[in-house]
Amino acid sequence: MSDKDNFLGKNWLLDTSESIKLYHDIAIPFRQEVGIIDTHTHHNLRQIVENKPFPNIWRAEVLETREEYKNCDHYIIQLASKFPGFSQALARDPQISDYDKWVALCKVFPNLEGNHVHQWMHLDLKRMFGIEELLSADTADKIWGRANEDLRRKKMLPQAILKKIRAKIIFTTDDPADDLAYHQMAKNIEGITFLPTFRPDAYCNIFDNNWKSNVERICQLTRQDTTLKGFIEALRKRHTYFAERGAKASDHGLLEPYGLKISQKRAEQIFQNIYNKREKYSIRSTETREFISYMMHKFCEMNQEKGMVTQIHYGAVRNTNEYLFKNWGTDVGGDVSAENVNIMENLQPLLTRFFSGEDNNQNHLILYPMNQIFAHTNIMLERAFPKVHSGFPWWHNDSPYVMEQYLLHTAGSSLLTSSGGPVCDGRKILSEGSRFEVFDRVICKALGKLLSIGAMSKEGAIRAVKGLMYYNQANIFNLNH
Repeated sequence: MSDKDNFLGKNWLLDTSESIKLYHDIAIPFRQEVGIIDTHTHHNLRQIVENKPFPNIWRAEVLETREEYKNCDHYIIQLASKFPGFSQALARDPQISDYDKWVALCKVFPNLEGNHVHQWMHLDLKRMFGIEELLSADTADKIWGRANEDLRRKKMLPQAILKKIRAKIIFTTDDPADDLAYHQMAKNIEGITFLPTFRPDAYCNIFDNNWKSNVERICQLTRQDTTLKGFIEALRKRHTYFAERGAKASDHGLLEPYGLKISQKRAEQIFQNIYNKREKYSIRSTETREFISYMMHKFCEMNQEKGMVTQIHYGAVRNTNEYLFKNWGTDVGGDVSAENVNIMENLQPLLTRFFSGEDNNQNHLILYPMNQIFAHTNIMLERAFPKVHSGFPWWHNDSPYVMEQYLLHTAGSSLLTSSGGPVCDGRKILSEGSRFEVFDRVICKALGKLLSIGAMSKEGAIRAVKGLMYYNQANIFNLNH
């Protein structure tokens, strides 16, 4: 067998006979049956609803700069920029053609071999376009032409791509002030349900220069006074608006998983100090920790009232590369994982109040750490609190190796049937299917290993495969199945 035949071949990532059987006999037909549930994405719903052709492979796979569809695979740009001939500046220069950017990327792309970003890109090309060649200086022009020809066809429109991969339920990530108009339009897309997710970070981050204007915007939208009471009521109204339109979860991107018990009086003091610009708080200040803790209690109250799940993605230190942030803003590849995160002291009051019992009226919490060394704490919390779940590796952790280790760790320290299940966290439609193929293969690899050493029964392995692929999330998020 040649290297070319083996790369992304029939059994790639599958290293035992048990994992091969689980994947081909169980996972593939099960995925065809139930489709994909993705409970955390950054997909541009307007692009999906309007369903226009992608202009070219560069914009579909790497960087779309049109304001209405603006999107970026910062994984690719971040890694490719390590090599001479490609850079953030080149990728974002409007004076350089998309074709020239694509060629520059292809020239350095062989250097990414071994990283899962290299595998994902080629899996996209193979599954979506039938392209087997590897990206390089020699293949850049040929792949550009062939992919762009396909992108003009109806089978490669955004909705057609999602239907091809059997997307069933897709969660988006939305600002509480969003009117969700595109979610209403998306109801006309047959076979796929798009659900909004309530993401209120912009209204909690008192260290951000835009916080005051965000408060005023949402209070004006809901006709509330710009007091703490009015602010909370404004968010409550928007939360209800989201719930009435199908939202199943709130999502919170936090440096640390804040959940301290903070009094109304203290929250009022912090709110007034920052709103009236008497104080300027940093991301690690005591006041930031206290105010976000107060807000998290409010959001969990709202979620409990509406039967919604709370998702916390924690541990990302944003915009560490000031050059990138100054020139191109957020979400361009300058974020890293925190090495110090206070989990238990921060979270225990929140967990005790909302997630400690066995009452079925209590809702669920899923914890996703940016730094995978904190996964063990999440798994221990999952054991101690019935409604808490450890989140599948995401962002920099969603490589096959880390995901496999997470699954083996979870199997030994908690329950595979309690895991929050895989999430794409994706920004581009073309990779949705590729991401889930990798998830399915890694799930089968890990469980196949346990099956091969006698640590699981065949029936248990099949049950766990189906749970991780679909049923865990369907149950946690109360999705009909």
